[in-house]
Amino acid sequence: MVKRLVLVDFENVQKLDLSVLDESYRAIVFVGASQAPPKAARNKATAHRFSRVDFQKIEGNGKNALDFHIAFQLGRTFETAPETECIVLSKDKGYDPLLVHLNKKGLTCRRIISLDELLPEVLAVPAVEDPAQVVCRRCGKSSTIEHHGGQWCTNCGSFASPPDPKLLPSHQPGFRESQRSPFVGLMEREQQHSRLLECGWCHQKVDMGDGIYDDGEWMCGGCIARYARD
Repeated sequence: MVKRLVLVDFENVQKLDLSVLDESYRAIVFVGASQAPPKAARNKATAHRFSRVDFQKIEGNGKNALDFHIAFQLGRTFETAPETECIVLSKDKGYDPLLVHLNKKGLTCRRIISLDELLPEVLAVPAVEDPAQVVCRRCGKSSTIEHHGGQWCTNCGSFASPPDPKLLPSHQPGFRESQRSPFVGLMEREQQHSRLLECGWCHQKVDMGDGIYDDGEWMCGGCIARYARD
């Protein structure tokens, strides 16, 4: 695991939520001579967030005194643990020339102005067509489900995209030839709604007034209801 060290310029950045850091991070918060340590450091309810954090209160109020402490820590890290990734949390651009120099020498370091910059980047996921969102041309709804390799509309009982004939139950091994429903045209299909026909799923002869015939075989209303619930 890559070790990361966050060096916080608390004189420059006071808002800290170190809970965003994972176990790969350690932090040192450099506190100015006239500053009090963050309240969270003394709050028992949030003390667990600071289990990998040290607080270093500097002495003296000289100009850039805190900056020199951070610079010294960077040099010390470069000498003792050069594989560590160092992050300086500060809005002060004065650190940048030193960080450029250290990067050229082999230390990986950078400056950030907010800990939010350390949050994992959200990768853009290419849009994948969801077959459940196929729009039915008959009723205009997108309540479709996969059925025999096609998309069957649970709203009006028709296919929004055609099924694969090879996947139809009537084409599977063991399905008796006599159980296959003959192909009928639209007018003949309407005439058969009032007649008892054999369902290609439950194999019962029932009234197909509530059935469908869009996949090359009849499905009765009972089977449609059961399939829709599943």
